[in-house]
Amino acid sequence: MDEPEERGTADQIEPSRRRRARESLATSSSGRAVGWLVHRLSLALHDPGTVLPLVFIGAFLARFAWLDAPHGSLIFDEAYYVQAARTLLGWPVPAGAHYAGSAIGLDPNSEHPPLGKLLMALSMSVLGDNGYGWRLPSLIAGMISLGAVYGIVRTCRENAWFGIVVVGILGFENLTLVHGRIATLDMMALAPVLVGSLLALRGRWMAAGLAMAIGILVKLTAVYGVGAVMLLYLLESAPGWWHQRRIPWRDFWPPIAFTGTFAIVALTGLTLLDARFSSFANPIAHLTHMIQYGSGLAGPVVQTQHCPSNDSLPWQWLFNDCQIVYLRVDVTVRVGSTIIGSRPSIDFRGAMNPVLIGLLPVSLMFAAWSAWREHSRIALWSVTWAAANYLPYLVLAATSRRVMYLYYMLPFMPALAVAATLLILRSGLPKPVRWGLIVACAVGFLAYYPFRRIP
Repeated sequence: MDEPEERGTADQIEPSRRRRARESLATSSSGRAVGWLVHRLSLALHDPGTVLPLVFIGAFLARFAWLDAPHGSLIFDEAYYVQAARTLLGWPVPAGAHYAGSAIGLDPNSEHPPLGKLLMALSMSVLGDNGYGWRLPSLIAGMISLGAVYGIVRTCRENAWFGIVVVGILGFENLTLVHGRIATLDMMALAPVLVGSLLALRGRWMAAGLAMAIGILVKLTAVYGVGAVMLLYLLESAPGWWHQRRIPWRDFWPPIAFTGTFAIVALTGLTLLDARFSSFANPIAHLTHMIQYGSGLAGPVVQTQHCPSNDSLPWQWLFNDCQIVYLRVDVTVRVGSTIIGSRPSIDFRGAMNPVLIGLLPVSLMFAAWSAWREHSRIALWSVTWAAANYLPYLVLAATSRRVMYLYYMLPFMPALAVAATLLILRSGLPKPVRWGLIVACAVGFLAYYPFRRIP
């Protein structure tokens, strides 16, 4: 077929050709620019030095977004700790709220050490009596925890991509995220404990003891982190002792330096805090009170309900059972003037990522196998950390009627994130399956993210 003729004079035809040439050049230039951007993005996403900051930024934004929402509302145990911080500051506590009428300047929440509430009060004194002031310490602690876990992975000589996957899984895990953005003590206690574990792995035993002591000055459950460090040291050192048929004197130094520093700093710190912010005569009296208070939180002899008053038993946690509603705001769905139902717009829940907790049995078994057969240090860390932060609750459940809650699994989650990463990256799963599990964890995060609509 003949090409159509161009009609018009030469003066008309030439500009038209030039215009088409310019348009073709512009199109090709745009195409090259897009191709260059795609190429550069691809290179960037293959560089762990670029991806790691993006993961941390995403984790931070997920925690910081709508930190003050719903405005003025206290979420879960914030009803205790925010009121305690207000009391320490001498700010008014609403009538009928916890600790209303308590002595100004003293910590009324004496079942826990004062440090966590003091950090909260310091934040509130700077940012005000609002969600940002209440929750910033937990947010900072949550980000420190992610950094400490990444440091633990790298100290155990795993590569950067392994650490990125661990941080991604943990950073976007619901229980970890929620406690990293609400004003409770748990994340403020976990952060220094994880830092202490990192320092112990690097052989800085006195610094590790100091960090652990800071954790226990926030909440006594930090003591399980001390147990995890000692258990790991024992399991790593015992083969050498067995081979030599003796324990060299120099091998006594790390546990002595670690536990000695921990005990001295913890008791000294509690003494100084109590001298100013409590009415206890000495730290032993306060410790006795805290232990007695905890042991006195007993449930019914016969449990007649599946999840009475939000409490649960440790074996139920393994299946994400007995989830706790921290705060839920429902919106009404109408058709015209008829109400047809409601749906949550804000849903803070004490629950773990359902995909991650579903991987728990096989992940920990694979981690135990890797620790035994492959002598993987990060696998051994995962197993010992999980054991020290879970098995004590099994003992308590078997020997007492102590009330326990699902969010006690928070310190366990870093170990599970490491074990799940070992399963995903080191078990020989096909690449589509590996990516499928990572995507499934992301879907679980989105399904449980507290904000279902933009406030």
